[in-house]
Amino acid sequence: MARGSQQANTAATSAQNFSNQLQNNQSQLFNTLAPELESAAAHPSGYSPTDIAGMTTAAEQSAGGSTAGATGQGALLASRTKNAGTADAAIGQSARSAGQALSKASTGIAQANANQKAQNQRAGLSGLEGLTGLETGGANTALGIVPQAVNANTQAENASWDWANSVFKPIMEAAGNSKFI
Repeated sequence: MARGSQQANTAATSAQNFSNQLQNNQSQLFNTLAPELESAAAHPSGYSPTDIAGMTTAAEQSAGGSTAGATGQGALLASRTKNAGTADAAIGQSARSAGQALSKASTGIAQANANQKAQNQRAGLSGLEGLTGLETGGANTALGIVPQAVNANTQAENASWDWANSVFKPIMEAAGNSKFI
């Protein structure tokens, strides 16, 4: 075996082992993460039904409270002024405003939920895009060392025969038969 040949073989074996380990890591990660990311991309989740119900209830309570407050104040004004029609316009406007606020809040909740779903879908797709390159790139880089090691081994073997070339070439040339070298 030529000098340097063992180091080249060791380097090639190490690179192959490292590449195999990275491929194994990639397979394990892929098998774990791919289903989660595919699910996020195909069926993105938004807010949970409990969260949506809580947000809707809060909006409804706010609208109901403002309407009740306006009605109470209207009734108080009517009793103070002894005029039952005094507060009708204010109570009607308060009810309309509360309805608009509730509608706006409900639309905002639905929009926020849709935005959350879109963000989760983008995250799933982005994760899938990056998943295959995670360990594959390292494994391919490690495999790139193998040809370098094989080339180093070939050069070492060729160098080990240089002494024979320098000894026998003059003899063969003197014999007129240089085509064998």
